[in-house]
Amino acid sequence: MQSIILSLASRYTLSTAEVIQEVESAFARQLSQWYRQEVMVFLREGMQLEVVTYSKLNGLPVQQILDLPAVLSRNQFKAILENHLAMAAVIKQVRLLKGFERRLLWGEVVCNRVGDHLLVEIEIIPDEPIIATCPLNRIGLHERHAGRLQPGQRRAFHLRRVEPVLVNDTPRTKVVLDRVSKTLTENLLRHYLGDRADRFHFRCLKRYVGHKSIVLTTRRLPREVIIAVDRELQERIEVRIVKALS
Repeated sequence: MQSIILSLASRYTLSTAEVIQEVESAFARQLSQWYRQEVMVFLREGMQLEVVTYSKLNGLPVQQILDLPAVLSRNQFKAILENHLAMAAVIKQVRLLKGFERRLLWGEVVCNRVGDHLLVEIEIIPDEPIIATCPLNRIGLHERHAGRLQPGQRRAFHLRRVEPVLVNDTPRTKVVLDRVSKTLTENLLRHYLGDRADRFHFRCLKRYVGHKSIVLTTRRLPREVIIAVDRELQERIEVRIVKALS
């Protein structure tokens, strides 16, 4: 069993502390359900599992140590542990990626399932590609059939949501993108402004996807930046200069 634990820990890139926590909680929960009493599991030195049941006899607490190999076969042990470590790895990844929600991401379209969604390869963390989805209702009508979102094309996206899901009972990280958010307009302006972005204060007041975005700013935006955002979104960027942003 020690070899199984070490192998799965390596596969799911979890730390020793994370593995210990998942092993103990996974088997404590599973065995408590089977025995219908409280069961505690401890991972001791050398990756040895100690299983203890807690019950009462004549009002007095009683502890009993179980022989885990007699209770679980090797395959059962591996299946339970693999499922819990896979979920732990997904939750760990989701917690990490949650902090990137609402940001601008550039991604390459890998599949356009017409009438449903796009599959897009992105890198939220450098050199760690992940496949995200962009639902049909998060793509403007002007782009759905215009040939601008075909496999191999690189486009800007707004990172809308990251969440854990089960796909055929297998834990997965679901990343949802969109092309219709006002935040995408703002983030593209910051992207093309580059190092100059901190000198400007602006926000997208309204966005009529495929037609125009209305941007309020306290100072004039460079023409080349406006044109670049216009071309990426395929919609007019209407800039209004105001004294202050409310």
